[in-house]
Amino acid sequence: HNTPQMLLGAFLVTAGCVSLRRGMQAFLRIPRTDRTHVWLLVGLAIFNLGICVPLEWRAGGMLAGGLSASWVLWQCARETFAPIQHEFKGGMGHVHNGIMGASIIVFAGITITALFPDVYWPWYRLSDLTGHFAMVFACVTLTISSSALLMYMVVMRLVHRLEHLSHHDALTGLLNRRAIEMMLEREVQRLQRFGQSFSVLMVDIDHFKRINDRFGHAAGDAVLSAVADTLRSQAREVDRVSRYGGEEFCVLLPHTSHDGAALAAERLRDAINQIQIPWDDDIITVTVSTGMACATDRHEHLRSLLRRADEALYQAKAEGRNRVVICQKTTSLRAA
Repeated sequence: HNTPQMLLGAFLVTAGCVSLRRGMQAFLRIPRTDRTHVWLLVGLAIFNLGICVPLEWRAGGMLAGGLSASWVLWQCARETFAPIQHEFKGGMGHVHNGIMGASIIVFAGITITALFPDVYWPWYRLSDLTGHFAMVFACVTLTISSSALLMYMVVMRLVHRLEHLSHHDALTGLLNRRAIEMMLEREVQRLQRFGQSFSVLMVDIDHFKRINDRFGHAAGDAVLSAVADTLRSQAREVDRVSRYGGEEFCVLLPHTSHDGAALAAERLRDAINQIQIPWDDDIITVTVSTGMACATDRHEHLRSLLRRADEALYQAKAEGRNRVVICQKTTSLRAA
């Protein structure tokens, strides 16, 4: 007489596992398998209603439900392991798979017990009350563990997102001023300790205000994004590109001396000259002025280095724009 209720419970457990897998697919942005889930649940419902309930075949329905839930959890563990390990590190994929594996074992135990009720299983030595309590305790523990793990991953993703936003510009996706100045300070420390020189480029879009006034701020944002993409694509893997403020960008060139930095600056300027942005019935072209300063003096402060790069940038503007000016003079500014 408990067959319909037990089969309904098995079906709901399978539906819960399907919901879990679908949620993990959405959370980790991996391909969804909604069609497979629909066919699985529809097939299980038809099997229960069409065969198991009329024939009072409780064991068959429990077996089908247990196998279905276990298969869904196994697939969930298999397809989410790599994405979880890649994003969260620290063995989180193994922890998640451990919880999935424990859940499969519990479902398998319940299914086997229902399938062979006449076998004297070891857990039958417990009283009915104790056995039911143990089963409920195991299910609740797994549920809480899974929920805690999911909450941890959600929180860690939010933390990583906030850290990314605190160091990157929202419009261009480049490093922001705070982040690049921290990296520049580390390069100054390497120069002081090991004598590793580096160079800084200050890149400013020419006549940016005219673009905003003529085409609007949306066009200005498109120009900023296009210049940022070009700088990012043309920079070396070790280089760091940031939006320093407004229409000004800063490029850090580690382990780069005067000649190499000059070639890099010209390469970036030429690449930006090739930008063409269709806007309404017009084409927006872009040029930049660049000031370059090389850090070779162990005693020079970061503020002095950036000031020299800015002075070279202003000189490039004054000389007609769309050019690279190299600051030859080094002025030492010792920290107070």
